[in-house]
Parts: sequence; structure tokens; C-alpha cells
Amino acid sequence: MSANWLYESDKPEDLLREVILLESSWQDEFFIDDIDLQLAELTAQLSASIDKTESVQEQLYQAVDCLIDELAITGPGLQDLPESSLANLSFCIMHRTGNEMTLAVLFRYLLRQLGFNALISELEEGMALVIRISSSELIILDALSGATEYLISNDDVKNSLVSDIAAYAKEIPHDELVKTLISDQKLALLDEGMFEEALTCVETLMDLLPEDPYERRDRGLVLNQLDCGKWAKDDFDYFIKACPNDPMAMFIRLQLEEQSHIVETIH
Repeated sequence: MSANWLYESDKPEDLLREVILLESSWQDEFFIDDIDLQLAELTAQLSASIDKTESVQEQLYQAVDCLIDELAITGPGLQDLPESSLANLSFCIMHRTGNEMTLAVLFRYLLRQLGFNALISELEEGMALVIRISSSELIILDALSGATEYLISNDDVKNSLVSDIAAYAKEIPHDELVKTLISDQKLALLDEGMFEEALTCVETLMDLLPEDPYERRDRGLVLNQLDCGKWAKDDFDYFIKACPNDPMAMFIRLQLEEQSHIVETIH
């Protein structure tokens, strides 16, 4: 039995491909053609591991076993890898390891290629990969460990439980996922002092969130680190005006006033 009937979207690859295209602006270790080849190979191996005569649920368990055990796509374990690499989807694809978010996006892509209705949802514990087996059956997949949790609703359970289970199937909007993935990379790059890459990353976010003063603030912080104080001040002024009561705005205002006083004293 094929799982194709479960798949609802006609664009299974849009999230992953949009993110790796955006990443190509600040990462030059991996090329799109190589990433595409790796994805094709992973998809072929995964497809070959499934017995299509089995039930959809059993096919999914076979696919998960293949992802974790045969393809070895897992969390970093004891490997000491920087978060800027783990948060990078291109790195996750090529090295078959990442953080919870990049692994979830990769698994989502591969499972959708096989026809499963895989989506990323918001749970109480945070974001999670959910595979919808039917209108009443869901499987939650821990992308880091490969552990699964099976949820089912039927006529015998309370309506509230049915509603709770149905809520798991509500996919986080595409744009929100893209912003989350890029924001994670921005924060990792800033934390690791990779300011040139962080600048490109934050400017990408500014294109996605043109009215967000916090992205202007972050660009100002990066520009300041790159000794571009004049341009940083414009971003800081924008942020202070937009968010005058933010504690960070007050701190930045004091810093700018102090710098201005020093310049006036020198001259």
C-alpha cells in the first residue's frame, strides 16, 4: 500500500529548497548541485528500504529505521560541532547531522518525497515533526533520537482529546519556519563571532521582516563589530525610535551618548 494518498501539498520541497538557497549567500562550503545529488541519493535509499505491501504505519516505521540506522542521519551525539554548523541546513544534509530543527526539516523533506504527510507543528514542548497517518492517527517523531510516539483518536475517547490530537496536525506556517531557521543561524553566527556571515544572514532576515526593528538592531550590532559605526548608528537610531521602552534600547542610547561625548571632548 503506497503512502502517496496521505500527501496533501503539491510542493513537498519548498521549505528545504528555499532555506538552502538563502544559505548560499553566507555559506560557501556546499554547492547546490552537490546538495541536490545528496538529496536524490538519500531519497532513493530511503525508498528502497520500504515494503509497499505493508500498511502505511509500518512503512513509516521502516523509513524511520532507515533514516536513523542505515543512513545515520542523527543528532551530533558526542561530536563537538559548532552550533553555526548544526543550525545550517546545507551542513545537515551533507554531513547527516544537525540540531533538532534542521534534522526535522530534512526528515520532512525526505518523508514527503515518499508520499508521507509530514509536517512541523508547535507542541507544548516546542516544535516537533509530525506524520499524519490518517484523520485520526498521528505519529510524533523526535528528529534527534528517532523515537516515535503514536497517537490515535476514536469514538470512545472524549471530544477534548480528539481536538487535542487534531491540533498536532496543524502545520506551522511556511514563512514562520523559514524565519526560525534563519534566525537560529544568525544567533549562532553572532555568538561565534562570525560577523561577516552574520551580516549577510541578518540582512536576509531584514528582507523577510522589513518592518521588524529588532532585525535593524541586530544589523547595528553586527556593523558595530565590523567597525562600521556610522551605519550602525542609523540602525540603532531606528531601533530606539521604534522601541523606546525596550531595555536594550535604553542601553544603546546611553552607549551612543557616551560615544558622542568622547568625540566632542577629543575635538
